[in-house]
Amino acid sequence: MAPHLAVYAHPFDLDALGANGGLARLRDLGFAEVALATSYHDGRWLMPWHPEGRVRFLEDGTVHFRPGRDYGRLRPQASSLVDVARPSPLERLCEAAPAAGLAVRAWTVGTHNSRLGALHPDLCVENAFGDRYPYALCPAQPAVQEYLHGLVADLGAHDGLGAIEFEAFGWMGWKHSSHHDKSSFTPRGLLDYALSVCFCPACCERMRADGSDPAAARAGARDLVRRHVELADAMAPARLPERIDDAGLAGLEPEVAAAAAALSAPYRARIGVLSTLGRALRQAMPGGLAAAVQVHPATLFTGSQMALPQTQGFRPDEYVLTAYGETPDGMRALLRGAATPRLDGPPPQQRLCIWPKPPSCASDEDLGRIRDLAAEHGITSIAIYHLGLLPWRTIERVARAFTA
Repeated sequence: MAPHLAVYAHPFDLDALGANGGLARLRDLGFAEVALATSYHDGRWLMPWHPEGRVRFLEDGTVHFRPGRDYGRLRPQASSLVDVARPSPLERLCEAAPAAGLAVRAWTVGTHNSRLGALHPDLCVENAFGDRYPYALCPAQPAVQEYLHGLVADLGAHDGLGAIEFEAFGWMGWKHSSHHDKSSFTPRGLLDYALSVCFCPACCERMRADGSDPAAARAGARDLVRRHVELADAMAPARLPERIDDAGLAGLEPEVAAAAAALSAPYRARIGVLSTLGRALRQAMPGGLAAAVQVHPATLFTGSQMALPQTQGFRPDEYVLTAYGETPDGMRALLRGAATPRLDGPPPQQRLCIWPKPPSCASDEDLGRIRDLAAEHGITSIAIYHLGLLPWRTIERVARAFTA
């Protein structure tokens, strides 16, 4: 049985699609759903077939719908594609897609917003050294939670919308986003986590409420960074574990193990914050609207996907696994890691998202392996990233592979 095939898109992709067969062309290729960017960050995109040019700079931190609620301090800014004289891009798609036989999903980026972060640095992630990450709003901050709640409530009011896909509704880490990133190290595991843990007042208050000492956690993070950056050798960097449980800390020097163990406090606090936030956001969604959460099985993951333990409060109907750089073997590991029963019931459905480009996906054989892998793991939905970034030749080739 062919999987449910979806494609990610921005409104400007759909505008250009009109001269390329429109939504009907996607349907005829076998696509069943369009996941439309409804809130997004900046970027520089090389676009193979857009009639207005090849390189596009995205508007930073804007939304492609018309905000209607009181968002408090963090007011979303409608993009230039939201024309006051006509329906918004999301409204137009929700109206046109059913006639073309396509479902609509609101692909929504939450805390990754450099525009709002620059305007409100006090609401951004603060690392152990007091540095603020302006691209990373902190979801423990009440004002950020109010903003996220407004996004979900406004999106849920759109007739014809089938699902909201949550991306970056947690803490964005050190490695994610800024122009011309430079570092002599490639932080992984505990080093990445130590650079990414937030010590803003809201996060520290949550740690205290959990009975932990945020000052000790901050000291542990600073000690780890000092040992593995300041006192390290960039030509022979130390390797830190990927976990902070007993198994992950076994074999470390006692001082390093003690510093790492201190980071369990913000880890527990994050789960608590997102459990509460997830429940509130689900309550803001009307009945019948599905919740899809982008996840990663690594417990210390600090990108735009949520680590699995942080997703419980969202009660997701679907886990979305974004395998944008993994080979088919790497995708297999992701799927195995995400096949974890929910605490209160069976695991959600899983969707596998792929970006068909080398080196992870370079042949029809690779596409066949991914198709077989999806069938093996009971994956009924595959999403392609991204309509405007792929040549039509690639889009058609991928669609044939998954619909044959």
